[in-house]
Parts: sequence; structure tokens; C-alpha cells
Amino acid sequence: MMTKISVVVPVYNVAEYLQRCIESLRKQTMTAFEIILVDDGSTDSSGSICQSYSQKYPQLIKYYKKKNGGLSDARNYGMQFATGQYLLFIDSDDYVEPQMLANMYQQSAQGTKKIVECNFVWENGAQRKPDQAVVYDSIATYLVKGRVVAWNKLYRRDWLTEIGVTFPVGKLYEDQAFFFKTAAFLNNVTEIAVDRNCEVHYVQRASSISYAQNTKVADIFWIYQDILNFYHTRGCYPEYAQELEYRFCRNLFGNVLIRKVRKIKNKELKKQLLDQIWEWTQKWFPHWEKNRYLLEKNKVNYYLRSLNKLNYRFFYL
Repeated sequence: MMTKISVVVPVYNVAEYLQRCIESLRKQTMTAFEIILVDDGSTDSSGSICQSYSQKYPQLIKYYKKKNGGLSDARNYGMQFATGQYLLFIDSDDYVEPQMLANMYQQSAQGTKKIVECNFVWENGAQRKPDQAVVYDSIATYLVKGRVVAWNKLYRRDWLTEIGVTFPVGKLYEDQAFFFKTAAFLNNVTEIAVDRNCEVHYVQRASSISYAQNTKVADIFWIYQDILNFYHTRGCYPEYAQELEYRFCRNLFGNVLIRKVRKIKNKELKKQLLDQIWEWTQKWFPHWEKNRYLLEKNKVNYYLRSLNKLNYRFFYL
């Protein structure tokens, strides 16, 4: 039987959550899939849990152990062992619905779509918040409103091999690089399909990478410069300049500034990052205030349009 989906699961010190993740994948209603567990040098019992599952379900679960290299390195490592028509990356502290793989593959138009994404649920303790995709009517809309995470998408494996996009090793915000670079190779929005069901439970943990590595927040500047260089090299930057400008400014002044930098207690680090956000934004997009997407009426745009060099100083307090 042809393997339709290879699920790559990077594992690092998540013994408390790992069994729930693996069980949710093991109990899928689809049968033509494989699970690839990559132990990225765990120092807790995560490795032994993975090994136990691979021994108990050898036809379904493959287990590989490597030296610690981070999330991107583990994902890239796992990709080389995949045999499925599609690749799916699931984080080991998250879990999924039992019909996820079947529902998503059903949207692939018999394996012709390059990307199939699904909706998901944010979980923070007892709080649950569904995240629903908009209708993508163009690649431009996908760039502006698409969810940049990798773990809610099937990627056709032969296409990924052809375009050669991998995750940047040793950097935070690796999903953004993967999202924007793969998008640059899409010819038409019809190559994307969306499963409207909430299939993934995205678990928020205070000890996770995105929460713990405040000193790595500056990686976003490297990531964005790398993406911009990539678009310039491919010659598609002029076509999507407005979309990249809006999305990057929105994220830097919104998610990065409000959710991360503003909460940093180290005053010197906080000031350094605040300075960098403003300086890099002005360097990349000196006229970002005139971006056409800022004309849309929503709370985020009202906030963005209100920003200037003077009131930006408020965030230093």
C-alpha cells in the first residue's frame, strides 16, 4: 500500500506530553501513513518512550536518535527518512484529531495539491480558541492572511524535494522562513486546499521554545532578511512587495513587540530589541505607513497607523 502521509515528529524533553501526541497519531482513521519520531538528544525519558512505541508498532512508527540540533534540524533530519506522498510536521507537545490525516488527504484532490492546511485550536490551560482560515483567493491573500506555522499543513514531498526548501537550523521563527519560501514557488492559489475542521490542538506551554528563549527574539531580523533576499533572488519581490511589507511590519510591531519584547524584564535587552525593531523596519520598508493593506478597517491597522517615532518610545517604559 502506498504511504500517503509521513508525519515527522521532533522530540526534545517532552516526556510529559509525548504519549498523548503519539497516541493521537497512532489512532488515526487513515491507515496508509507512517510516523517518524526524531529524538533530538533528549535528556529525559522521551527517547525511551519513542523507542518503546517503535518496537511495539514497527510497521507504523520509525524511531531515530540524533545529537541535539534544535527543532529545524530535527525536522530536516526526519524528512530524509520519509516515504509518503505528503509530509506533515507535528510538534511533540501537541495532539491531533483522529480523522485529521483522512480529512486533510481528502482535500488533496488525489495528491495533486501542493499544500493542504487545516484549522486548529489554541489551548492554554482550560482555555480553547479555534483558529479558522480565511478564503484564499490569491497567493497575495495567502501571504497576508495565511497561518505561518508548519504543523497544520501537508506538503507534497516530491514538490518540496524539487524546490529544496528546508528549515533554517539554529534559528527561532523557523516556520516563517518555511512558509514564505514555499509560498514563493506556488503558481496559483488553486494549488492550496483547506480542511475547515479544527484538526490540531496547539498547546501553549510556558516552558516551550517560543516562550523561553527571549534572547533568541532577535532571530526574527535574520529570518526576515533571509526571506527578503530569497524573494529578490527569485525575482518575485516586486510582485509581492506590498504583502511582505505589511505582513512583516504587522508581525514586528504586533506579535514580536507586544507579546514578546514588551514583556522582557531585562531593561537593556528590551531596549536593544525595541531599537532594532524600529531600525530594521525603517531600513527594509521606509514607506511602510503607505502600504495599501493598512487601509483595511480593523483594530490592528488602527494601531499600526497610529505608530510613529515619538509614540513608539512608549514601549520603552
